[in-house]
Amino acid sequence: MTLLADDLDLLTLFFTSTVSFFCSVVTNLLIFGSSRCRFTRIGSMVFMVHDISDVPVDLSKLANFLKWKQTTIVCFISMVLVWMLTRLYVLPFIIYHAVLTQSHYVMEQGLSPLLYISYRYFFYVLIGFLILLHLSWFGMFIQMFLAIVQKNEVHDLSEHKQGEDQSVFDKKKTRLEEKKDE
Repeated sequence: MTLLADDLDLLTLFFTSTVSFFCSVVTNLLIFGSSRCRFTRIGSMVFMVHDISDVPVDLSKLANFLKWKQTTIVCFISMVLVWMLTRLYVLPFIIYHAVLTQSHYVMEQGLSPLLYISYRYFFYVLIGFLILLHLSWFGMFIQMFLAIVQKNEVHDLSEHKQGEDQSVFDKKKTRLEEKKDE
């Protein structure tokens, strides 16, 4: 039973790392691509959405590092609420909608129609993919919240820090070695 739980921990860690990696790649492609293709409004809005929602994330990590349990919970709840507002409402329903319906107005500002036609689908797909990644992150936040409520413990699994508990990989390796010895 613990082997299955360890496998699920590893799978969750792999999924979290993969989603984080792709989210960073897509966000950077959107920001740099918008600068290159003269869609600066798209890039600045992606920046804004990510910067606003990162403040409660960092506050939550800081409170957790300081072992302030109640502050960590308050920061976590505020993080989820800000995340929902910025990345699950503003990005898909305001920014993405504007990109789909109003991005052709950049041609009136002097953008070549050929450049607009060739790059617009690139931005449509990337923003759509980023929204799906944000939904995946939100699902992980809900799982974290349920773990906090059910187990009544708070622990930052996002980074392995020197002097803290072993990582999930080290724990699984230790358990597997113990099973071999038996």
